[in-house]
Amino acid sequence: MALTGKKRKRRLEQLPGTGKKSGWNWIEQSEFETAAVTLFVNFPILELPVNLIYDILSRLPLRSICCCRLVCKTFLELLAQPYFAQLHLAKTSLTTVSLALQKNIFQQGLLCFHLLDIDEVSKGAPCSTACHHDICRARSPSHPCRSLTTQNADFYFSAREAVIVGSCNGLLCLYYALQNAYVILNPILGEYVVSGCLPSSTPAYTYMNHSGFGFCPGTRQYKIVRFMCVTYVVGSLVFTPETEVMVEIHTLGSTSWRKIYNVPCPKIQGSFDPLLNGCFHWITTSCNPSDLICSLDLEKECFKHLPTPRHFSQSYVNKISWITVGILGGCLCLCYVYEDNLFEAWVMKDYGVKESWTKDFSITINFYSGLRLEHLNRPIKFLSNGDLWLVSDNSVVSYSPRAGTFKDFKVLEPWVTEVVVHIPSFISLKHALQGNNLEVKYLGRARPAKISVI
Repeated sequence: MALTGKKRKRRLEQLPGTGKKSGWNWIEQSEFETAAVTLFVNFPILELPVNLIYDILSRLPLRSICCCRLVCKTFLELLAQPYFAQLHLAKTSLTTVSLALQKNIFQQGLLCFHLLDIDEVSKGAPCSTACHHDICRARSPSHPCRSLTTQNADFYFSAREAVIVGSCNGLLCLYYALQNAYVILNPILGEYVVSGCLPSSTPAYTYMNHSGFGFCPGTRQYKIVRFMCVTYVVGSLVFTPETEVMVEIHTLGSTSWRKIYNVPCPKIQGSFDPLLNGCFHWITTSCNPSDLICSLDLEKECFKHLPTPRHFSQSYVNKISWITVGILGGCLCLCYVYEDNLFEAWVMKDYGVKESWTKDFSITINFYSGLRLEHLNRPIKFLSNGDLWLVSDNSVVSYSPRAGTFKDFKVLEPWVTEVVVHIPSFISLKHALQGNNLEVKYLGRARPAKISVI
């Protein structure tokens, strides 16, 4: 971007995203027409209509946008507007993702972020042979598989004893068990908040090490969901039956946790991309096909069961060795392994309608040389192009349903305990979170930066 020529000064009016509704979540034409901000500009590019300027800047690579924030105060104020953050998020999710890696190295936890270009990953050379597809670790010399290390991370933070809860709209949620606290972090802007007033697990209920984080479009609020199970103590024995589960829901910025009792128990690793239509989804431990998928409406704060595919009879479900729920193409998706040999992905085209379940693709495990069942039970994301990313052994693997090929494109270092796909964004916590009970803190300049939970 060439910014040359004589300095000029004029007023830019009607900057979007600065009206009375300060939330970044929706791009509204009324806000764009009525908002007004006075800025003095010194570059010819800023002589363009302001909506065109935003469109140009939102298409830049993330690193270039970070550089633009350092050009001058005018650019910094432009790029700090909620309107730009929303516009950029809508476009970057189609082109750029980051892998958030949680590492525990000698009791020093780290969160490392690696920015990846989706097109570059998709165009890489697949791992396959001419007649028999191979998912072994052979790699093309012209497309080397780069290791994801702490040294080549785009940025990383000290996060000792933190657990990744989830990612939503460029915000990452972490849980600190010792402090019994949740942290919401924007790693791009270095902003974070610590959610207070977290109730301790009473003797009657124990935390199940399962939480969720999501955004409610109806109320424009972010909420944390955590699962608790009832605990019985008989002498020296402790019982935690899965039939009695409670959910606690917290709206960021509020001072309370609301409780919902008799909630279906979530299955371990029963969801990898659970948020859709303002609802949080998970696979239950029930063996009944009609009770297998459960959803929690974040606005109404009530749960319900969703129908499964028509072929999910009791005998069929009993032969499923592993199952999880995610999002594919904006629709709810079921991924499961049947009889330890067939991996299938089914999509609910019309949300809540049983007859709309459609098979998207299937993988016959025995057809691929070196492919084992454990290679498929850690999916982390369906991309916009339909590719499925999985964690397999010490690598991140991409599967293309169109080509029917696997691609081992990133190698993980030892000590990596969790891998999450995170969409980077410029959403400021000051605009995204409501309420007066949250203090926005900033990461220091030290490397690695530390998150203060106290």
